[in-house]
Amino acid sequence: MNTRGFTALTLLLVLGIALTACGSTTTPEPAATAEPTAPPPTAEPSPEATQVIGGVDVAWDHVTKPQEPVVARVNGVEIHTEEYLAELRQQLHLVTANYSVNWYDEASQNLLPSFQDQVLQQMVQIELAEQLAAAEGIVIEDAELEEEVVKTMDAVLQTGQYETWEDYLAATGSSPEAFQEQIRTYMLFQKLLETHGGPEEVEQVHAAHILVETKETGDEVLAKLEAGESFDDLAQEYSTDPGSKDQGGDLGWFPRGMMVPEFEAAAFALQPGETSTLVQTQYGYHIIHVLSKEVRPLSPELLEQVRYQEFEAWFDAELQKANVELLVHFEEPSS
Repeated sequence: MNTRGFTALTLLLVLGIALTACGSTTTPEPAATAEPTAPPPTAEPSPEATQVIGGVDVAWDHVTKPQEPVVARVNGVEIHTEEYLAELRQQLHLVTANYSVNWYDEASQNLLPSFQDQVLQQMVQIELAEQLAAAEGIVIEDAELEEEVVKTMDAVLQTGQYETWEDYLAATGSSPEAFQEQIRTYMLFQKLLETHGGPEEVEQVHAAHILVETKETGDEVLAKLEAGESFDDLAQEYSTDPGSKDQGGDLGWFPRGMMVPEFEAAAFALQPGETSTLVQTQYGYHIIHVLSKEVRPLSPELLEQVRYQEFEAWFDAELQKANVELLVHFEEPSS
């Protein structure tokens, strides 16, 4: 598994899961974003293991413990094996507690090498984030850290999953110091996200479309448009997009990165009032009509997604530039 395939967006999601400890789309669909790298799934236990649940100690017997003193370097800064094993054990506690993994199950055991790689890659990213934040003068003040720790503790206890804070720490194999460090790391990434998450106002298009299955149907619709028939009426009659056809094909406002590439390129190339020829995508044939185009604030629904995309692209570029040396590998590279 390649370090550069494990993105900062994934790390934010993983940290968010760890810290909380908690147990209508229109066509054309948004372009796919990076999927979070999941912890070992809750595989169905085999019949032999239904009466006995294997916890972290069982998993620990099956993990690979590196013999080298250093497992990775990031721009010359070493990640030591002792640190790695401590983090690995805590991550095993977290996924075991939150996902009820049975480590006697062979399918779960088979995922351990991949999981070990993920933990190492996560540590690489944290070290790089520390370096990037230091270079930008980003710090987490003690007072804001304490406030976030208290807020997160309250949120965890309010789930009702744990009677006391000590119960949570025991279940997740953590300590007050380790938990505080997790919070600090999460806050560090959030501050980097604020700086590199992109602007709140971007160029957007307000467009409508008619989606049909075949080129022949598309040509028929284009001919009727050419003859002066209403775009709205034709969308309601012909479009196969259930999310927009009843609104005359109206997709609302969207920025770059939300639609599949062919659709996006055509929509942003049009001027207000213009209509495209047939645009083929994986969903069929589109006729796009642009109503307006301008720089405008992102909607609350899109702002977070766009900011994560911008941040992910920035962090991945920094990861590409960094001198990352992985000195151990737990999963065999795919052929």
